[in-house]
Amino acid sequence: MGKDFRYYFQHPWSRMIVAYLVIFFNFLIFAEDPVSHSQTEANVIVVGNCFSFVTNKYPRGLGWRVLKVLLWLLAILTGLVAGKFLFHQRLFGQLLRLKMFREDHGSWMTMFFSTILFLFIFSHIYNTILLMDGSMGAYIITDYMGIRNESFMKLAAVGTWMGDFVTAWMVTDMMLQDKPYPDWGKSARAFWKRGNVRITLFWTVLFTLTSVVVLVITTDWISWDKLNRGFLPSDEVSRAFLASFILVFDLLIVMQVNGLTMELSSSS
Repeated sequence: MGKDFRYYFQHPWSRMIVAYLVIFFNFLIFAEDPVSHSQTEANVIVVGNCFSFVTNKYPRGLGWRVLKVLLWLLAILTGLVAGKFLFHQRLFGQLLRLKMFREDHGSWMTMFFSTILFLFIFSHIYNTILLMDGSMGAYIITDYMGIRNESFMKLAAVGTWMGDFVTAWMVTDMMLQDKPYPDWGKSARAFWKRGNVRITLFWTVLFTLTSVVVLVITTDWISWDKLNRGFLPSDEVSRAFLASFILVFDLLIVMQVNGLTMELSSSS
């Protein structure tokens, strides 16, 4: 590979820096966002309906509770089946012929969003049944989640950490097994490929750091306000730019992976 823009864009250091910066930026926006300290009830469109439909607002009667559980179980099953066979295979694969959804690529993502869609739809079906009764208005499913914004942001931070760190750690694993850059990190790659070192370190680091992060987030053991002390203040504009940086960096990760895949395919 010639030392052009693609060479440096797909270089292991470039890919790893981008992946780990996403983790840092997500934690920074979590620490700086005032919503992380809000005690008001969280309300998120669509997601709030799905969360409330599954976790809370259960009526007292056993029949109503069974009906609600059956409906959200049916919604999840329908979402998984429709996401796999209707959206992924028929719509994206056969009708639109999108290469990014070829074979089984992107099927889990499609099934995940399809499940959210059908949970939202079935929550309104459940609301219609409650309205037909006339006396169950207190159990109507809305976008209010029944938890505080502070708790919701902690859940979001843990989920974000899992997605971002798994991505960054997988990028690290790929780079330490990399072939297009044979002169990069020879000793580190040799150690990484030795015996079961790669598998052991991958899962040990993942579970250890995840446990520490979940403990720190849930217990408020580290206070960002005490550490920051106005050194890195933010407002709505700066946080909006920060969120934009996260989106751009996520897209860069995808572009770097796809570019490297195309390079390997053409060389073989």
